[in-house]
Amino acid sequence: MRINEKTNIWDVMDVFNRKWCIVTMKERLYVVDVDYETFGYDMIIYNYTGSDSYGIDDIPFSKIDEIVINGDYL
Repeated sequence: MRINEKTNIWDVMDVFNRKWCIVTMKERLYVVDVDYETFGYDMIIYNYTGSDSYGIDDIPFSKIDEIVINGDYL
């Protein structure tokens, strides 16, 4: 289901309520670093601003299926 300005809460509830689903967001992440040593698992460190000087959170590799840069696969 594509979400747009005409989609309402009931449309989504009818299709997805109480079901496992994959949500693809329009959010773009800026990858600042990759790390292993901090928590003992491979992860990317990211932010939303594009700043090289800090990361606000991390995502373990085990939760990532793909990484795309500007719509292009590497």
